[in-house]
Amino acid sequence: MYIQGPPGAQPAVFTSLPRMGSATPIRSICRYCGNYIITVTSPVPGVITWLLCTGLFVFGCVLGCCFLPFCVDSLMDVKHTCPVCRQELFRYHRL
Repeated sequence: MYIQGPPGAQPAVFTSLPRMGSATPIRSICRYCGNYIITVTSPVPGVITWLLCTGLFVFGCVLGCCFLPFCVDSLMDVKHTCPVCRQELFRYHRL
C-alpha cells in the first residue's frame, strides 16, 4: 500500500550527519555547501595517541621513541572534511 504525503510536500532530504562515524571516507551531503560528496579523511592526534606517547615516555622511551604513536595512522583520530568547501564535517574518535 502506497501512502502519499500532502499535496505540494517536498521529499525528505538527508541533511544531518550520521551519529556513528567511520575511519574511511563516507558519502554524505555537506551541511555547509549542500553538495553530495564523499568525505576527505586526514589523521589527527587524539586522546589515544597522547596517552600512548605519555605512557611510552613514562616507561623510559625518552629519546624520541615516545613519539612513535604520532607516525601510526591507525592510532590517530580521523577528520572528515568536504572536498568542495573544505569545511570540517566531523571527527571519528578512536577512544
